[in-house]
Amino acid sequence: MTFGTVFGKVNAHIEFLHTGADGVPLAQAFGFLAMDTVSSRRFKAATEQMQDTNFSDVVQMKTPIDAALETLRESIGQLSGMLTSGRRTKSKG
Repeated sequence: MTFGTVFGKVNAHIEFLHTGADGVPLAQAFGFLAMDTVSSRRFKAATEQMQDTNFSDVVQMKTPIDAALETLRESIGQLSGMLTSGRRTKSKG
């Protein structure tokens, strides 16, 4: 397989796996078998750029502290909303 990236052309040997990847009937899953050094560097740079700009399907694993901070942010947002609506109600009355 040959495909272009912003870092240049990538050449790789692949194997076809199954159709219907990600629930899309015409999608074809494949796996990489071999890639030369230059292509490997280009592919790695392109995938890193995609991940850095959130154009990737990679699911980031949340650490326990990340999950706790997210819950805290949501709670603060809810509390802030309740306080703000309470002030509006008191000032109208």
